[in-house]
Amino acid sequence: MKHKRLWFSGIFAALLVAVTVAGLELLSSFVVPPWPARELRPIEVSNASVASTLTGTQPVPTYNSWGMRDREHPLEKPAGTFRTVLVGDSFLEGAFVEESVGMKLEELWRSEGHRDWEVATLGISATGPPQYYYRIRNIALSLQPDALVLMFFSGNDFVLDALSPWRIPPFIAERPQPSWLSAVAPRLTWLLVNRLGLSEFGRGNKAPPDEAQKIIKMPRADRLDAMVRLVKTYYYPEKDEKVIREILSRGGDKFWDRLEPRARDEEYIQAWWLASMVDWETANWTIPLTPAELEQSVDRKAIAATLTWLLGARDLARERGIEFVIALAPVGIVDPSYAEFWAPWPKYMSYPKQRAIMHRILRKELEAQGIKVVDLEDDFKGVANTYRVSDGHWTELGTEIAAKRLAAALAKMREAR
Repeated sequence: MKHKRLWFSGIFAALLVAVTVAGLELLSSFVVPPWPARELRPIEVSNASVASTLTGTQPVPTYNSWGMRDREHPLEKPAGTFRTVLVGDSFLEGAFVEESVGMKLEELWRSEGHRDWEVATLGISATGPPQYYYRIRNIALSLQPDALVLMFFSGNDFVLDALSPWRIPPFIAERPQPSWLSAVAPRLTWLLVNRLGLSEFGRGNKAPPDEAQKIIKMPRADRLDAMVRLVKTYYYPEKDEKVIREILSRGGDKFWDRLEPRARDEEYIQAWWLASMVDWETANWTIPLTPAELEQSVDRKAIAATLTWLLGARDLARERGIEFVIALAPVGIVDPSYAEFWAPWPKYMSYPKQRAIMHRILRKELEAQGIKVVDLEDDFKGVANTYRVSDGHWTELGTEIAAKRLAAALAKMREAR
């Protein structure tokens, strides 16, 4: 009798959980964005909300119904169209420029008379190779692309966990990554990730979002004090204020010259990198500084793990006869003006220097696997004012250079078909 009660209780509990999840999934459908928007972006983005967060004279970026920085595209590929799908992170989203790489790429082709060449951009900030892989598998392939371009940024796209068929999914994860919950309740998964801030984008800044932006509106004489207060209050109350001040004062007037408001390529002070500067420059761990130290410090396990996701994406495309290209976006130190701006903080610059080495190793590994690589380092190296100093993304000039290189590479690839 006791065993029967336990068996009945277990069945009842399972049914109760199933009914509860099903009910919550149904209720979630009233507030969660439709497919593919819910699979692409873990937070809702609207043109009105974006406009409300911006200051200054910069143009307001616009987003389509999928939450992408792009024009509208039909899910079904128009007959006779050569469709290219771009997959990547904030470098493709292009929130700080007038037009994203994909927009410029399509414009270039149309100016050359290629009216039947289409570019759909799936660029989402704060995502990396795992998201790229599942974004391609779950969304990009359904768009029937003729070509897939995966944009890989060497600054923060290296990962430690490899793609594996034995990989056990977590209970919950941001879409389109798999999880136990999303297998039965994808809308509820999106809602929980969104509301609880479980996405990479949702984790974040300890300081109020507008606190750093207030600094640039102050007289120059007051800005250093404000930066020191921000870092000490929200990030490192235990650190000596004199040490924080010395670190943040190294740039002098050149620091502020680059950050003053402007009509084009306006920069923004952000609390996270002020804190990172202090963290790295006061580090008590060993930081590689010389070329030999940097070479020795390269994380080859991260390169190997990252490669599994990129090869997996290649295989998804190859199985369907889709042209596949990886575009490598280098770190900002290839831009001499960017390197000069950050020169007073050598420890902080150790990280991008290390990533530059990893970038070149990854290129060799990809080419050894027979993958078509468009290495944008070839185009950016030595060209000034191509990277924003405040966040390391492309300026208008950098975006234009990237679009032109991709346009030429993809056109050549199509002609060879």
